[in-house]
Amino acid sequence: MYPLDRGLWGATTRITQLRDELKRLVSLDVISGTRSARAWSLLRYAASHRMSSLSGIYVENASTLPGPADLAFLGLARSLGVPVLTYVRDAQQLFAEYRLTSSLKHELARRAFLPATHALMRVSSTVAFPSRGLARAIHGDDRPAVLLPPGARLATPVPIQPDARALLFVGPMKWAAHGSELLLDSVRLAREGGADVELICVSRPGEEVSGRLPPWVRVERAEGAAIDQLLPGVFASITPRRKTPYNDLAVPIKVLDYLGYGRPLIVTDTEETVALLSGYDCGIISQDNAEALADAIARVAAASLEQRIAWGSAARLLAERNSWQVRARRILDLLGIRTGAR
Repeated sequence: MYPLDRGLWGATTRITQLRDELKRLVSLDVISGTRSARAWSLLRYAASHRMSSLSGIYVENASTLPGPADLAFLGLARSLGVPVLTYVRDAQQLFAEYRLTSSLKHELARRAFLPATHALMRVSSTVAFPSRGLARAIHGDDRPAVLLPPGARLATPVPIQPDARALLFVGPMKWAAHGSELLLDSVRLAREGGADVELICVSRPGEEVSGRLPPWVRVERAEGAAIDQLLPGVFASITPRRKTPYNDLAVPIKVLDYLGYGRPLIVTDTEETVALLSGYDCGIISQDNAEALADAIARVAAASLEQRIAWGSAARLLAERNSWQVRARRILDLLGIRTGAR
């Protein structure tokens, strides 16, 4: 339910990676785009009589909510016996820390979110969520949930250089809950304490850290595999998210991507991120305040190359066990589709 021709960011990163992996496993038709564009594509697809040959449908819901055409198409598929797996990727509309505006349009969308999402779930044979916390937010209770957390892109291995001194942050910084102020304050404190570090922020235009930046911050424009070119100078990645109600139940795609880079991770102690990393010594988990995060940065910066490599190797192992290929195979299993059949 997203346009896939407007660059890679959270949702489109996920569906693009899954699309590519599913194509390697089965014959795949893709319908994407805005709600109006999808409506015409779905109508043409239904009229083409190709639905009779479908083994299953995988849906990623959009923040803009499903439209009548989406629901009608999926209802038709179900009536034809085609299994539908819907993935509910977020619920930011329900949480105050992610409301950027109070316009009437956004308020109506917020109020429509749960009814529209529940309607989408009713025309699905299976519904999956990235975390138990998000499933609770949608269902309103603790019923068992099918989980499909984000996957990891396995970057081309790049050895950690002994003289690497850059921290890597990837993603938008337009919400305070993403921790832009916390990130800058913690790096500043670490530097004042003697840590020789700089910060690379990879953000899309308009989503970077705002205001005048200190000289030790570098903003880069890169997506997907292009980020790998930055890795030789990177000694660790950082996720400075504030511990908020939504961040506690979300699983940031960037954390899985960071694992695939084979670098130590510095993350704040949001619940689902801590659960994901549990049992793997991938780096340091910090409280979400500048002093604690600065200490974590300083500890990783001062660690021996051997320790950094050990952290990075653990991160890579966890990435391999949670790759997009693993996620794609899980989707096919849930739809009852044999892998390898084309």
